[in-house]
Amino acid sequence: MPRSEGEKSLDSQFKIVAEAFLQSFELLEEYAPGWYTEQYHQRALSALANLGKVQGDSVSMQVV
Repeated sequence: MPRSEGEKSLDSQFKIVAEAFLQSFELLEEYAPGWYTEQYHQRALSALANLGKVQGDSVSMQVV
């Protein structure tokens, strides 16, 4: 069944948001600012796992 134009747009918007989140996560892991506590780290890992479940393989989910 073909997707509607709105669904394609939503998919592309989701990919943009997912990629931005992944880049932010990688920067936080690399620079580890003082306010980035273990609690925030675990929360980000959980969000990454959920992104992977929703998106599948179209966004790279490599954790540094």
